[in-house]
Amino acid sequence: MTVVPELPPRPLTLQDVTALAEADELHRFELTEGNLVVMPPHPRRHQIIATRLGVWLLTHGFLDRTTLSTGVRTADDDRNGRTPDIVVAKGDVPPETVWLAAAEVLLAVEVVSPGSERTDRWVKPREYADAGIAHFWRVEPDGTVLRFRLTDGVYTEVGKDPIDALIAGEVPDLS
Repeated sequence: MTVVPELPPRPLTLQDVTALAEADELHRFELTEGNLVVMPPHPRRHQIIATRLGVWLLTHGFLDRTTLSTGVRTADDDRNGRTPDIVVAKGDVPPETVWLAAAEVLLAVEVVSPGSERTDRWVKPREYADAGIAHFWRVEPDGTVLRFRLTDGVYTEVGKDPIDALIAGEVPDLS
């Protein structure tokens, strides 16, 4: 049986979401304008893709900078945060990190799964672009990795590869 925690009668903060996540390991949480977004665990296919990409990044020069499912503050307040499937930070990420400022993020990666299509294709890229994250990658259900670079405040596609071809080589330029 799932127990629903008592939530405060106000917009939630990232600290509230952190506490919820510590108490509920069955769900994933994000925050938009203080409104809680609750998501089920990722399907196995999603986990495999995120793990493969994450390991590839970890072993190709981004060891202390790559995290899976670390939160990203998507605004300059405490009421907006997303949890990309993979984050590559501009510098080392301390082990106790829960939420990174968008200014610290070099790359955000989202793996599209049933139920997250619109959010992963349209909503999150816009939020990441507005937050100034330089690179965004989206992995489609067919395993295609679309790579985008922020140019003049919007993402421009700079590459499109099957995941197997991408991880067979070196990491594309993230400068």
